[in-house]
Amino acid sequence: MAQWHNGPMPNVSVRPMTDEEFEKFRSHTITEYAAVNVEHGHWSQEDSQQKSIEAIDKLLPSGLKTENTLLLTALNESGDSIGYLWVGLQRSSNPADGAWIYDIELYEEFRGKGYGRSLLAEAERLTKSHGVNKLGLNVFGSNKVARHLYESAGYQITSQQMSKELL
Repeated sequence: MAQWHNGPMPNVSVRPMTDEEFEKFRSHTITEYAAVNVEHGHWSQEDSQQKSIEAIDKLLPSGLKTENTLLLTALNESGDSIGYLWVGLQRSSNPADGAWIYDIELYEEFRGKGYGRSLLAEAERLTKSHGVNKLGLNVFGSNKVARHLYESAGYQITSQQMSKELL
């Protein structure tokens, strides 16, 4: 379980992903998205990889060159890669829907040290710098660490799904 970071936020900067970083990000994202959808009962194990590939490719039809999309590598104070950020600057054809964080992730060794909060703040700053004044995201209910981060950063629940296993 990650610990909460209560000290000053460390500096995080971002830069566009390289082609090599994008390929690793895409592969990791497909695997993780498939796994979480199987875990939460949305997809079967058998077709989860294919469904995940289709979903990611639909959102990123031109890969790194997809319009209105930020695909960024997060860097710490030393310039080391610590994770990544994927923001769609336009979630739908309605500008009032705002931007959407499709993925924000830190590598394991950088979690619980304040980098997540700093990267989230950078996502907000970049989104606003593109003229977008609303930023949304999805977080699975089981991800308590991420939920705490988003709630403490001022994000509010806009919809909620619940389920119960009936045995």
